[in-house]
Parts: sequence; C-alpha cells; structure tokens
Amino acid sequence: MNKFFIVRHGQTQWNIEGRTQGQGDSKLTEKGKEQAEKLAHKLVKYNIDYIYSSDLGRTIETSSIISSVLQKEVEYNEGLREINFGKWEGLTIEEIKNRYSDIYKIWRNAPHNALIPDAENLTALKERLLKCINYLNKKHEKSNILLVSHGMSIKVLLLSLLGSDLSNLYRIKQDNTALNIVEFREYGPVIIRTNDTSHLEGE
Repeated sequence: MNKFFIVRHGQTQWNIEGRTQGQGDSKLTEKGKEQAEKLAHKLVKYNIDYIYSSDLGRTIETSSIISSVLQKEVEYNEGLREINFGKWEGLTIEEIKNRYSDIYKIWRNAPHNALIPDAENLTALKERLLKCINYLNKKHEKSNILLVSHGMSIKVLLLSLLGSDLSNLYRIKQDNTALNIVEFREYGPVIIRTNDTSHLEGE
C-alpha cells in the first residue's frame, strides 16, 4: 500500500495580486518560503521515501526547500503541472471578467464545460493527473510518496480519486502548502486528510 502526501506550493507574488498562474509563473514570496519550511518540518514525521514535483518554478522552489529538510532528492514530473489556463494566464479575475465574461460565467457555474481560449480543459487535466499518479503507484510499493503540485490540479486529482464529477471543483479548498494524504488500498484510493494547514497556525 502506497501513501501519497500531496501538497500545494507556497504563496507567490501572483497569489497576492490575484493573478491566474496556470503554467505561467511567479516566484515564492518570503512568506511562501516560510510556509514551505514549516511544511517541510511537518513532513519529517511521515518518513517520506520519494519526492516528485511539478517542473514549474514555484513548485521547484517549494520542493527544493522541502528536499533540503528531508534530505531526499526531487524528481520533476510534467504530469504534476498546473492546468494550462491559456489566454487567462497572468490576468486578474477582474480582467478575465471584462474580457471573457461569457466564458467566465461558465467557468464559475459549470467549470467542466468551460472552453478557455488556448487552455487545457478539466477533463484533459484529470487524465494527465491520473496517468501520473497511477504510474507512480505502480512504480513504487509500500512507500510514502510526496507530490508537490498546484491548487487546481490537486482539486481535480482529489475529485477524480473520489469518483466525483468535475462540476464539484469549487467544493474543495486548497490553501498554500496545504497537505492532503491519500492511501492506495487493495480496493482503491482512500482520502485520509485534505487541506491540512495546521503547520501554519499563528500566521
């Protein structure tokens, strides 16, 4: 039985500005680096065997901080990237509302049906993430595996593991450096913990 520890990257400058990141990038803030450090020390007790990270800048920064504390090497995997938001990347919500009002309404009310210009849709994201985690689950056995990824990707992955419809996207919350734990048992994946940010208490 493998156990996956799935975490979101630390706070970025674009998080503060409310900009859509997608596969664009924004560096971690000082607070984001501190969040990653706190998460790393929380993860020590779980005896992580392997670390896999998205290859985008903000997850590379986060996984590097965790790696230095856990003394484990990081392997980068494109399958863990954030959704590609196409023309929306770098835009604030207000800018998206003004330029793409019709699509934005669909995105907020029926996200699984939204076709954002030049973007990846949620179904394609789901397939990419499941392919990645299923590959890692077959590659390893009885291991504690850390995945460093992104908010939208983690929400879609959790919904997919639950067998829940992607229309439920907004029913899951993922804060910066949130910890989620999933066990793969004989009868399938079991979600043990979601959006745990207890390591950030007092912020």
